[in-house]
Amino acid sequence: MRKYGIVAGLVLFANGVPVEAASDPVAPTPRAELATLFGSDSYPPLAATAREDGTVIAELAIDPLGAVTACRIVTSSNSTSLDTGTCRIIMGRKTSFSPARDASGTPVAGTYQLKVRWMLPEAPPSPLESAGQRLTLLISNKAVIKRCTLRNMPGNVGVEAMTMCAGFRELFASMFGGNPEVSPPGDVEALVLIDRIVGQTAPLSGPMPTGMTPVQDIGSEFVVLRDGTRTGCTPVSTLVDATLDEDDPKATDLCDSAERFVTHQGAPIKVQDRMRIAYRLVGK
Repeated sequence: MRKYGIVAGLVLFANGVPVEAASDPVAPTPRAELATLFGSDSYPPLAATAREDGTVIAELAIDPLGAVTACRIVTSSNSTSLDTGTCRIIMGRKTSFSPARDASGTPVAGTYQLKVRWMLPEAPPSPLESAGQRLTLLISNKAVIKRCTLRNMPGNVGVEAMTMCAGFRELFASMFGGNPEVSPPGDVEALVLIDRIVGQTAPLSGPMPTGMTPVQDIGSEFVVLRDGTRTGCTPVSTLVDATLDEDDPKATDLCDSAERFVTHQGAPIKVQDRMRIAYRLVGK
């Protein structure tokens, strides 16, 4: 008697009626290259300022239509800015997936593991010029941005205001947003003063207004040699807010930087970096 082999994927017959062979379930897959979403222009600004890098692994929930409905951090980069920035980018870009399918080929909900390696972009040598930024951010007690203004001081390389505000919103969202036990009754107005002081000049961002509640006053002091290298760095930090962990090396190691400066002639030049953050409650 002649024997026939059955090849998976061919049409089988049961009682003379053709029946499609069941296939294995299929996991969701992105319809476009996800790496393009996480380029240097998307680097979370707080992480870039703090020179933070690392790998984030997030689990994405994909619905039967292929839309991303949730993002959960599975493995942290040890940077709140990078972790939250990863989910913010993937959720905000309306990324489309080919949905998961069950054994019958029907689209079903599924999950996708996203791995993002954040690497700090190589920067050109920094100028030896004083610079400053004065950022004002008004957010609701649910951490929704209501107003954002950024004033760039002379010598500063401008950054798009909403990019900066989105980064600092993460800090205040972790303090207030969505938690009824700690959320204020009204809006929160935050002020961020960022300065690079070269020599003995005064901060270009100006003084912190009275009536503001301080959150952070952090910085570092170092000198720049003639070849552009920085040396002799000393952190100068005051972590005022109790929710910030003083033992977190990301919060205290402000001298861990590979930044280089333009070359110059003469004696070493003293440079100070400083960032002051404060807020006040507005309305009820």
